[in-house]
Amino acid sequence: MAEAKLNREYAARVAGVGALLTGICLWSLYDGLTAWPRQNRVMEQVRPALLATRLTAEAWLSPDEERGTRLDAAFRSQGVKAPAKLVRKLGELRIPDSAPDRDTARAAQLEQVRKTLEQPVYSARDLQTQFVQAAVTLALALCAFAAVGLKAVRRFTADDTGLHGSGFGARTIGYDEIRSVDWTRWDEKGIVRLALKNGRRLTLDGWHFAGMTGIVEELLRHRPDLREK
Repeated sequence: MAEAKLNREYAARVAGVGALLTGICLWSLYDGLTAWPRQNRVMEQVRPALLATRLTAEAWLSPDEERGTRLDAAFRSQGVKAPAKLVRKLGELRIPDSAPDRDTARAAQLEQVRKTLEQPVYSARDLQTQFVQAAVTLALALCAFAAVGLKAVRRFTADDTGLHGSGFGARTIGYDEIRSVDWTRWDEKGIVRLALKNGRRLTLDGWHFAGMTGIVEELLRHRPDLREK
């Protein structure tokens, strides 16, 4: 008699993917519910001081050996670091060296800096995106765990009476009911497909279920005519 059941290596890999997706889900919820709203609240507190300076992007981001950048100093008063997204936005406003009219470019930049500082660090759309990401990753994680759970309860057994167990269905399948075997993926993937005389097809997957080689050997012991040719 031969028996096949869930391959632990396969289960560990899929469950690991599910755990990773769950972590991404929780991180997204943390950002959307806690971290990003907190940064927006801090931005509200420092905004008046930021707008009062009318500094260029270069001035905000110019490093100081003792205090860091001026942007860092402004947020340090609230006990936090300058939001990375705000730093990135201001960095994108730097005037390129190739600008033909630097005075005009500077005036336009100051206006863009003002608009940037007047906005929350994270918009309502940014927050909504985190919730959508959390929902998607949670759904994928549940699918991964469900795939492992459903396969964990399946059993494949082959003995002198035929093929039976939950993996084969409710009744025992006699060896004489098998019409043919598709061996095309056996050597590479460890997968064979059985075609029954009643038209039903069964897949024996040696990656998902450990012990499938024994099932196939037991099958061929009773039906040597089905060997790969």
